[in-house]
Amino acid sequence: MDPYTWGRGITKRVQTRDIPDAVKRLVDARQGGRHCVHCRAMGLETPPGVQIQLDHRQELAQGGDHHHLHLQWLCSDHNYGRRRGGKSTELRTPSWFYKRIPG
Repeated sequence: MDPYTWGRGITKRVQTRDIPDAVKRLVDARQGGRHCVHCRAMGLETPPGVQIQLDHRQELAQGGDHHHLHLQWLCSDHNYGRRRGGKSTELRTPSWFYKRIPG
């Protein structure tokens, strides 16, 4: 299994646990670590206890695949396209941010 080519053309659903660790490391290296790219774009650091999920930059239903260049890490709050069946380009402040503010 070559991590650089794995997932190209695979369009059926694959669980994160079934994606090879070498592919996940390539995503980590491209992003500079395992953190939510949307939180980072907002200047926030995803806390260690927040669940991070692999997300497809282009949905499988719209021609995406599991190649490492098409994957990104998102926190569960920002991976809301998974729950709604669609993506939004709006960056919302994640719920964990409000829980951490003292007062």
